[in-house]
Amino acid sequence: MQLSFIAAAATIIATTFALVVPATAADRIVSLVPSVTETLFALGAGDEVVGVSSFDTYPPEVAKLPKVGSFLTPNVEAIAALRPTLVVGLGISSNQREIRALRLMGYQTMMTEDDSLGQIEQSIRLIGSRVSKENAAADIIRDIEAKADAVRRRLHDAPTRRVLMLVGHQPIVAVGRGTFLDDLLKIARAENIADASSQQWPRLSVEFIISMRPEVILDGQMGSDPSSPGFFWSAYPTIPAVTMHRVSGYPDDPTLHPGPRVGKTLELLARLIHPEAWREERDRVESSR
Repeated sequence: MQLSFIAAAATIIATTFALVVPATAADRIVSLVPSVTETLFALGAGDEVVGVSSFDTYPPEVAKLPKVGSFLTPNVEAIAALRPTLVVGLGISSNQREIRALRLMGYQTMMTEDDSLGQIEQSIRLIGSRVSKENAAADIIRDIEAKADAVRRRLHDAPTRRVLMLVGHQPIVAVGRGTFLDDLLKIARAENIADASSQQWPRLSVEFIISMRPEVILDGQMGSDPSSPGFFWSAYPTIPAVTMHRVSGYPDDPTLHPGPRVGKTLELLARLIHPEAWREERDRVESSR
């Protein structure tokens, strides 16, 4: 579909769904990003969300809301039908034709960023300001920073470990530099072997992984069941992570969600990379009883 056609359709839809919103009216927000949806609910503005992306699963309330595509493939007609006062997406899609069409129709848009921990916090701050929940946003950010500081303190004397974090196997896709997960790995005293690539989500060969000798492998393909066997990796016993039995799965939720629960994700990753840091504390508590 050409941009000119979308623009023409936008004019027709805008006429059909034109809406004058009083200054005191509650917002009608369409979120095209799961992390934005989660942020809105965490801020206490969930009742203003009228549409979400097709990938939204959290919090449970979103299951009842209309789905309007995603930040890469938003459904302009479905969004317009909801008469939003604000459409929130990702900065990567700020110039795509559907977003431009929504702007031509007169709908206000806001683009957020989530490629780093700093960007996540800034997005929470901006969204909080837009929905008049500045104090709630500040509380969420303080909680994230407190969890990050707690992990830093706990791992102050921990060794830095070579880590591989995977999000898929066919092909093998890793967490790379320029992502919020790479930020979290660094806080968790991990050397991300995928940082050797300049890509955010590099495709890696098994040969490369063997040569980099990761000491810990976090494999999303294994899921979150701690008893899930890493059959794939057992074929490569020369990898230190395999020899030392440091191959673990992790849950997609909240691990891959760059939103208000990012502090929880950090602790989860840190525990998988440095389990002894938590085991030692448990042993001390038990010995003092």
